[in-house]
Parts: sequence; C-alpha cells; structure tokens
Amino acid sequence: MKRGKAVIVGAGALGLGFLAERMAQGYDLCLADTSAKSDILSRLKREQCFAVNVCGLDGIAVMKVIGSFETAIVGTAEGREILARAVLEADLILTATERKALRKVVDEIAPVLNARLTKAWLLFCENGLNIAKAYAPSFGAQTVLVDTVMSRMCRFARPGETSYEPMWTGGEALVTEAYDYLPLDADLCSPGPFNPVFSMVCRADFSCWEDMKLYLHNGVHAFISYHAFLEGVRFFKDTPAPIRERARQVLLQEVVPAIVQTHPSADEKKVQQYGLELLERFFSPYFNDSIERGIRGIEEKLAPDERLVGGCAYIKRAGIEPTLYATTIDAGRKIQCLQRSQER
Repeated sequence: MKRGKAVIVGAGALGLGFLAERMAQGYDLCLADTSAKSDILSRLKREQCFAVNVCGLDGIAVMKVIGSFETAIVGTAEGREILARAVLEADLILTATERKALRKVVDEIAPVLNARLTKAWLLFCENGLNIAKAYAPSFGAQTVLVDTVMSRMCRFARPGETSYEPMWTGGEALVTEAYDYLPLDADLCSPGPFNPVFSMVCRADFSCWEDMKLYLHNGVHAFISYHAFLEGVRFFKDTPAPIRERARQVLLQEVVPAIVQTHPSADEKKVQQYGLELLERFFSPYFNDSIERGIRGIEEKLAPDERLVGGCAYIKRAGIEPTLYATTIDAGRKIQCLQRSQER
C-alpha cells in the first residue's frame, strides 16, 4: 500500500505513544506542537525515531518506532508555515490536544483545509462526544470531520521512575499500554486513505465504542482515582480491595447494563469482558498509572455533558439508578475543596 501523509497536532503522550507509534510504518508524519514541546520535536526531527515502553499485563516491551518525521513548532513563523504546508498536502489530519486548546487549533488549520481542492479527513482524538459536530461550522464540504475512540492509555514517565527506557539517550521515557484497537465509523471513513492500523466498524458499533470509552473507561477510571485519592493512595496498583470491588460493582451493575440497554446490538458478555479486562489494565503494575494523573481536570470532567454528570444521566436514561457511579461526583467535589484549601 502506498505511504500516505498525515499531520498529528499534539506531540504529547497520546500523539506520540498511540498515534505516531501506530502510524509511523504507513504514513509520512508531521508532528506539530507549541514551544513547550520544542525539545521533543527537535530531537524527533534529528533522530527520525523514538523508543516507547509498551506495557502488557505480564511485562514491558521496548519498541523502537522508526519513520519519516517532520516537525513544526507552531509558536514560530517557520513552524506555522511548515504546519500549513503539511495540512495542505496531508491525507489525514489528527488533533491530539487538550479540549481547551482545540478551538485555537481549529482556527489555525481551518483556513488551510478550506483552501484545499481535494478531500481531507480530520480526526478529533480528544475525549468527548460529538466533537466533530461542534466544529463542523468551521469547515467546508471538502473536509470530512471524524470523531475517534482513543482507548490506549499513554503517559510520560515521572521523575525518578527507572523501569523504563527513554525515547532517546538523555530524554524522557514514553509509557503506553499494549492496546492497539483504533475503530472508526466506516460510513465516514471507508473511502478514505486509511491503512489497516485503523479498524472500520459500522456506525452502530462505533457509537457503542464511544459510550464505552467515555463512561466505561473514563468514568470508571475517575471513580477509582477519586476514591483512592481520598484514602491517600498514590498509584492505581496500590488501590485497596474495597475500592477495587466497588469499581467492579459499578462496572457490572450500572455502566455495562446501561450500555447494553442503550445499544441493542451490543453483546453483553463481550462488553462485560472488556470492562473486566479494563480493570486489569488500570491496576497494572507495569503501566503503573498514578492517582495524580487520574484526578487531573476535575472541573472539566464535572461539566454537564462530560463523563460524570453526563454519565449519571446516561445510566438513568437506561432505567438504572447510578448509585455507585454518582459517588464519583461527590468525591470529585471533595477533592476540589481540598485543593482550594491548600491553595489559600
């Protein structure tokens, strides 16, 4: 298959550890970010490769990702020119930024995409539902806007962690899960320049995967991290048995039944099995996720259409009372109060 061209806006853990790691073999990549990532972008341009620590349930495998990498620091005139040229030529453009930065990214790339004479696919890789619809007014008909499901957890190693190999000698270590499923809505994407890294699924199945990501993955991850934080736990692998059991209950008694009730085509046993495997991934000593990472951005996660308040409404619409799931909201608010008191 002919190599494609793709732009990834966001050179953080997700942009590098999931998207670039998956796509480097089949696409020439341009990675763009702000000056905060200038060291990583400069080194990537020079080395044309990086190492990533892929964490399974039974150990860690170090993988070397080799590709064709162009980079753009968007805070500079040169970087903006590089990005604009890459967006003009790319088959795929993917955003992997924080939601609060997405408006600025769209404003940067929309004029370039709207000037194209050929079709392009723009994939939004941030957490949330209906992101593509929200930004549709900014783009013309030649840009196909696509929501995605990013279910691989990725992070940079914390200072002092010695279990992982750095991306380059003297650089940061990039840590990811051994999880590679990347589904897309076939109705939107099948005609596009997508290689087998992406999995085309029917629209009904993709909609189910979206809910599984936001409520089963993100919602239960928040449930565990918020409650564990309030008990002084620092790492997911050290989560006490009572919290683990409650997480299992919220998954099996509230979230999975709500997903199955909402999506008639969903296989209950498969959704349940995926959820139980997800708990194993959360508690993996090899990925060694921190509770601190889990409690970031509480205010955003408490928004009406987000995983917590929105998740409670989702479960209720399925005719189930979100008794356990709702405790995440109370826990989140307690953490916010603690954080405010510490800031005074």
